[in-house]
Amino acid sequence: MSYEERVKIYEDEISKEAINIEVIHHLAFQGIPERAGLRSLYWKVLLNYLPLKHAHWAEELEKRRQIYRQWKKELVVDPHENVDAASKSTVDVTEDDHPLCQRGNSKWNEYFKDNETLHEIEKDVMRTFPHLHFFNPETEGSKKHYQALKDILFIYAKLNPGIKYVQGMNELVAPIYYTFANDPRIDWAESAEADAFFCFTNLMSEIRDNFCKSLDTTHMGIVFNIQKLVDILEAKDPQLAETLAERKLNPQFYAFRWITLLLSQEFELPDVMRLWDSFFADKTRFEYFLYFCAAMIVDQRDRLFAGNFATNLKLLQRYAKHVGTVNIPHLLQLAQEMRDNPKFSLPYWSLPEIDPLERANGSMISKLRTSLGAKTPVQPGKRKIRKAHEDDDDDDYA
Repeated sequence: MSYEERVKIYEDEISKEAINIEVIHHLAFQGIPERAGLRSLYWKVLLNYLPLKHAHWAEELEKRRQIYRQWKKELVVDPHENVDAASKSTVDVTEDDHPLCQRGNSKWNEYFKDNETLHEIEKDVMRTFPHLHFFNPETEGSKKHYQALKDILFIYAKLNPGIKYVQGMNELVAPIYYTFANDPRIDWAESAEADAFFCFTNLMSEIRDNFCKSLDTTHMGIVFNIQKLVDILEAKDPQLAETLAERKLNPQFYAFRWITLLLSQEFELPDVMRLWDSFFADKTRFEYFLYFCAAMIVDQRDRLFAGNFATNLKLLQRYAKHVGTVNIPHLLQLAQEMRDNPKFSLPYWSLPEIDPLERANGSMISKLRTSLGAKTPVQPGKRKIRKAHEDDDDDDYA
């Protein structure tokens, strides 16, 4: 099948009056072609933003985009001007409220809290894909894209006071916004901010528990998901799982960022977008994603068997950098084989003797399970997810 024939299949299926979501899942899982805004459409369907009835698209999009515009007007508090609703005239802003007011309903109090959130968001947004011309803050046209990311994250924080903004959310919204803003349909590209907001919100509804420190040690939190990754590795490559545990390579050291950010910090943006095609298309989101993480580890088993704690940790924490050319299609296939083949297993190897000091300090899998349990939960403090390109040479592995 030629590339053009493949593109036509994808276009035909997403253009049907009644979209077959099973077919959409199947096609997206194989990778969405880089053509005519296809990924923009497929992601909107996969993230439950566009309805499956094509006739409802225009009405639904206009309604959602209008809601977002209204939220931007209502949720951005500016106490410097207070307009009387009846007379529509400006009134004295200090008559009932003032900058030192500590009342819970004080607009000034809310304004200062909002500024703290905006400052935190801005710091992270300015570090989002700075090497890409699209996001480069030095170019005039790109400033609007950074502003769009800031607005999306700020509105999300205002509407979700239970979680607010947590570092790393910028890495999740950026690929979605980038995809939508590059839609060849001008009107769709101009509405990328609103569309990305709702798709990001829907995505966060599925993974937000990974960002909640209070849920770390529950069956919904990040520790539970890390343990599921460990379970997959134990089942599919028990020798490697045992070796990593024996060498005390706690998966929290590398998998915390992998899982929380859906690998958006581990690979270049084009690879991330291709991976997310399959992750979003997974009917049991995000089961396949965890198998892919396990495949990343299994694919480097030779080096992990040969390496010590320090070299193995660097490899997994800076995966793309230390692996070199990452064969994404191979990893996708390996993850699928690990998930779908119950008989998948890898042979035991005769391993070199481990350094006695490492063996003395090591622990087997049962001990690793304890380290992931409620007695010693992840303690990241305020959620701070180190970027993959930072601190390459330091020894802080947390």
